[in-house]
Amino acid sequence: MRDEILIVGQGLAGSLLAWHLLRQGMAVRIVDASGDNASRTAAGLVTPMTGRRWVKTPAFETYLAEAHCCYQALERQFGRRFWVERPRLRLYLNPAEREQARRRRQDPAYAPFLGEEIETVGNGLKAPHGGIWLHRTAHLETETLLDCLQRWLRQQGILHQQHFDPRMLESGTQVVFCEGWRVIHNPWFDWLPWQPSRGQILTVTATPPLPAFPCQRGIWLQPREEGRWRIGASYRWQPLTETVRADETAALLGRLQDCFETPPEVEVLKVRAGIRPNTLDHHPIVGRHPRHPRVALCNGLGSKGSLLAPRVTRLLAEHLCHDAPLPPEIDLRRYHARLPH
Repeated sequence: MRDEILIVGQGLAGSLLAWHLLRQGMAVRIVDASGDNASRTAAGLVTPMTGRRWVKTPAFETYLAEAHCCYQALERQFGRRFWVERPRLRLYLNPAEREQARRRRQDPAYAPFLGEEIETVGNGLKAPHGGIWLHRTAHLETETLLDCLQRWLRQQGILHQQHFDPRMLESGTQVVFCEGWRVIHNPWFDWLPWQPSRGQILTVTATPPLPAFPCQRGIWLQPREEGRWRIGASYRWQPLTETVRADETAALLGRLQDCFETPPEVEVLKVRAGIRPNTLDHHPIVGRHPRHPRVALCNGLGSKGSLLAPRVTRLLAEHLCHDAPLPPEIDLRRYHARLPH
């Protein structure tokens, strides 16, 4: 009988890792204390370029192709739609940003992702500097997917709602920690360079209605069903709490109003806060503990979990099952020198 692998955490990373391991014929058990995690708060947005400098995610094409295949396989398994590919309009905040985008369009590595540039938008959006359509963008219905995976894993007798204390790890247990930001409190991996950040997302209705297409202007607007939109996201280093803060809600609403020539009337239906498991070099940290090879980690996907998780978890599953090498940019071994003596 093959060893059972214990996965701690049923967020997107833990769920997809279990899915890949089961497809490899491994025995799996998952423990999760609450079932509520940053993956459920996350917007699930996938975009090739981020930040004011319009920097493309490394190996974006590779990650996107695998995400597409993985989520389509899950759609076939559950008979639900999770993965929605749709262009996104990014409005320029200033002339410098417009010039940066135009320079990127001349770069063959960026050109496939930058579509038509527009001078006027309509929909009441402020666009004094114009904007541009981004291609190969998508969003993942993260919460719907996690609900489906949760039910399926419970039906298999794999998922157990319970707290797991990493200090009480039994000798011989093979475990993978997929705890998100809570890894900063895990004594096995608290020495790694974590840089968690807090974010808040709103679900709103508005009069007049907000645009029916995904767009961003400093913040992002994502149309939802039944005349609702998700708005996000705030970004703070402190306090590291998942408690909703009124000041962050007010700041997001102010930035939303500033996106329009005539501010819409907005009703806030839901506010959710979460903590992103960021890392120092903005890459995931995946692999075995340098001194305890039966203890492994899958973390650090930051705000790009929907894009990165399918490939990262598959690579880790192959590493655990067949000792396949991990790409150096995500391999935990790049930080071995930081391990306290």
